[in-house]
Amino acid sequence: MPNVLGSGQEFSNQTKDETENIEVRVIGVGLPRTGTSSIKAALEILGFGPCHHMAEIFKKPSEAVEFIRAYKGENVDFRELLKGYGSTIDCPSMDFYKQIHKVYPEAKLLLSVRDNDEKWYQSFQDTIGMFTENKFYYFIVYPVRFLLLQYTITQKAYKKWMNNYNGIQPSMHSQHNERILSENELGSVFTYNVKDGWEPLCHFLNVPVPEGIPFPHVHDTSEFQRNVKFAKMAGLAAWFYLGSVTVLSSYILIKMTH
Repeated sequence: MPNVLGSGQEFSNQTKDETENIEVRVIGVGLPRTGTSSIKAALEILGFGPCHHMAEIFKKPSEAVEFIRAYKGENVDFRELLKGYGSTIDCPSMDFYKQIHKVYPEAKLLLSVRDNDEKWYQSFQDTIGMFTENKFYYFIVYPVRFLLLQYTITQKAYKKWMNNYNGIQPSMHSQHNERILSENELGSVFTYNVKDGWEPLCHFLNVPVPEGIPFPHVHDTSEFQRNVKFAKMAGLAAWFYLGSVTVLSSYILIKMTH
């Protein structure tokens, strides 16, 4: 039984060797916008961290490169890619749960869900859909490598979902959930809604409920929207810088040749 931590920060104090010896014990197989940020925080509090989430891609561009290769159908060493993580959740890892589970066959499968298809779709449109369907966003963030890599991953995932579910629509939520359940043995996948809090999650993971710690309901829609605005500002600033350097260089070159 893993140690139950008092907060989600203790794993950050581990030595490099300790972190590298961590292995994935929980694999999230639910779609994005199903409370994945809250589940990430909860898993880390319970000692199943660090938890890999799309947010990691911002901090580690090298991971983005490997996931893009995976979306292209290339062979990726998921043990190496997920070294140091105790769990996974959200895109892009959920799209490769079979490959990850093959590497970590003892890991438990966690299917995060929303109350219904309509709620999931509205959350998707308010966040991921904001820039996935906006081709101009690609141009804006092009000069900023880590933003471009994250956008590329999202586009790859979007295309995969379009093919798997005949388009991005409310029913994609239930289609995905039904597919996951049908692909695995009965009882091997735990279906979980974050509104149910600690008890069912801790029972599934065979750990006690943390005393005095409220379940971390992370309401990240507004933060997601702020990050998109930040990304646009960063991209525009980069373009302005490149344009200024180009103009200045041209001016200096003209002066030197006259």
